[in-house]
Amino acid sequence: MSAILTTTRLTKAFDGHEVVSNVNMSIQQGEIYGFLGLNGAGKTTVMRMMMNLVKPTEGEIEIFGEKLTDHSYDVFKRMGSIIEYPVFYDKLTGRENLELHCEYMGYHNLKAIDEALDLVQLKVSDSKPVREYSLGMKQRLGIARAITTKPELLLLDEPINGLDPVGIKELRKLFKLLSKEYGMTLLISSHILGEIEQFADTIGVISEGRLIEQVTMEEVRGRSSDYLEIVTPDLTKAVMILDSKLGLRNYKIIGEQIVRIYEPGVAASDISRTLLMNGVDIDSINKKTSSLEDYFLESIHGGGVSA
Repeated sequence: MSAILTTTRLTKAFDGHEVVSNVNMSIQQGEIYGFLGLNGAGKTTVMRMMMNLVKPTEGEIEIFGEKLTDHSYDVFKRMGSIIEYPVFYDKLTGRENLELHCEYMGYHNLKAIDEALDLVQLKVSDSKPVREYSLGMKQRLGIARAITTKPELLLLDEPINGLDPVGIKELRKLFKLLSKEYGMTLLISSHILGEIEQFADTIGVISEGRLIEQVTMEEVRGRSSDYLEIVTPDLTKAVMILDSKLGLRNYKIIGEQIVRIYEPGVAASDISRTLLMNGVDIDSINKKTSSLEDYFLESIHGGGVSA
């Protein structure tokens, strides 16, 4: 695969304060790139710069092999996007909004509107004025508008906001379909880690404006490990017993009541028996596998994750 979008030292400052600092991203053609970060981490600002809605203070953006400038117009005919909350003409129907979009984009295959509405499950509501749409329906309509013109690159900023679990599941299937069947490249930002984990090929983790990790999901899964998680109100005493009585060293304390044990070959029954015999109360002990959430939290708190 070749890179369809790259950023080099991308930086944006407002009133002398950098909200995005030296971001170097590389998004490969045909992949789904999950852009992860807490609210306020800089995700939306990066995506706004990619759409030329905000000018970088420093650095460069290259899309389809061309540097993005003030005079880049044709490149956006090959792109679709939702940046922040999608806005529509509320008195018009969903279909009429999409027809206006196609006219604005110079795209004249109106059959694509039916296909886009079908894909986002809005065909039965296309004749209702948008003012009667729910938040989730407007989010779906925004995605329909973004994909109607069959873009090569799709930028979606928090696209599953406002959707119920069924709607989220349907969009998850849609993202995979757009990537695999339509050959689109997707950049999807989110803070809902469990969802990104289910469809992304690559993730980028941004924290306080800095891209601290860019890695394939295959690599993340390769770094995953099984562990025993113990929840106890006697955390300090439990850790002392694990150390002195069982000789365990490879563990991590999470918060005030959780300890995770990563040493292989240690039976949960042996640990629980030893703790109980030494007066340590146990609320639960379970075998788990590290998730993208674990990876993400370790990244933002540790400034990166080493293999």
